[in-house]
Amino acid sequence: MKQTVRVASHADSLVSEMRQLVQTAAAGPIIHDDPAQLERTVSTRIATFLMVLLVMIIFGTSALPDVGPSLAKVIQAHL
Repeated sequence: MKQTVRVASHADSLVSEMRQLVQTAAAGPIIHDDPAQLERTVSTRIATFLMVLLVMIIFGTSALPDVGPSLAKVIQAHL
């Protein structure tokens, strides 16, 4: 039980330290006047969104062969 208390205490101190680092971190400069910077930011966000969407589609389609037959069995059992 002592080890669990020690691990929990360590986790609490780690969370406090991480929270302090986040609160003291300086935010990056936000430049709205530079059109090139704005274009890069928008392009990066769109590219990131499309990459995440592609990964979701890949994982979704790879899971379909496993789900399809079992789903067909469930539907057939209820008919």
